[in-house]
Amino acid sequence: MPLISNDLKAPLVAELDITSVNKQLESYINDDIKSTFSEEIQDMVKIEQEQTKTSMLEDYSLKLNTTKMEYDKRFSNIVQNLEAKQKEITLEVSEFYKNLSESESAFDTKIKDSLSGFEHKKESLKLAMMSEYLSKLQQSQDANNQKFNDLANDLKSHFANLSQDFKDDFKKSTINLQTKAQELEEWKTNLTETLKETCAPFEHKSKDCSYMRGNKTKRSGVYIIYPDEISAVKAYCDMSTDGGGWTVLQRRIDRTTSFDRDWKDYMEGFGDPQKEYWLDIDHIKDSGLKSLPYRTSLKLASSGPKEKDFIHLIN
Repeated sequence: MPLISNDLKAPLVAELDITSVNKQLESYINDDIKSTFSEEIQDMVKIEQEQTKTSMLEDYSLKLNTTKMEYDKRFSNIVQNLEAKQKEITLEVSEFYKNLSESESAFDTKIKDSLSGFEHKKESLKLAMMSEYLSKLQQSQDANNQKFNDLANDLKSHFANLSQDFKDDFKKSTINLQTKAQELEEWKTNLTETLKETCAPFEHKSKDCSYMRGNKTKRSGVYIIYPDEISAVKAYCDMSTDGGGWTVLQRRIDRTTSFDRDWKDYMEGFGDPQKEYWLDIDHIKDSGLKSLPYRTSLKLASSGPKEKDFIHLIN
């Protein structure tokens, strides 16, 4: 039963200093161990240790000698095998050089024989090639003479055809110049009328192409109109379809103008009324045209490989 402290009401051992207890235990163990074991027992232990160490060293030395003998034996066998292999390789190399020398001698003999025959064949071949070359040269000369005669005949025929083609082209050019002159005269007439309209009072100005409908002197072309009664706008007027008087909003002839544009371009207009163009929507939207009873007409015309598209606005 443990001792109890009267003050702390706890086992007495809890109040002891641990360091002091350890010192007492160490002193007790040292004194008792040394008194218990005598010097004789210690000597016996040392002797036994020495004997064990000696036995282990002898056993290790025996095994080491055995291993060394086995490795010496294996190494001796390897050396013998290498020496035997070296002798075999020496014999094979000697045999190879012997065969190579014989082959080289035979090859030299064949080369000399071949060169001797080659020189003879070379002379024969040279003579044959010269004979063939002279024969082909004669054939080529005959063929060139024939080609020269054919070429002379072709040139005569070509010059005759060229003269006729030149006459036909000159005739077509004359007709085209007459057509261009007529178109230029029409353009001059339209320009004169446009200038007159521009300088004339507003009551004589056209708000759109429909104001010129029924005028037999007006031809299809570019005219100046005044959609908002103030701003002058160039527009193409179709004076031949359904009595004329068509204001062309869109004109496409040969696809030279790109119509792949944004809304701003369509609002402001783009292109050349003489060729391809789109009439600006701002002048149409802000003018008095939207209050009038107008109708639209879409005209698609095909002429050979090119198509023509027109969007008309007519009163």
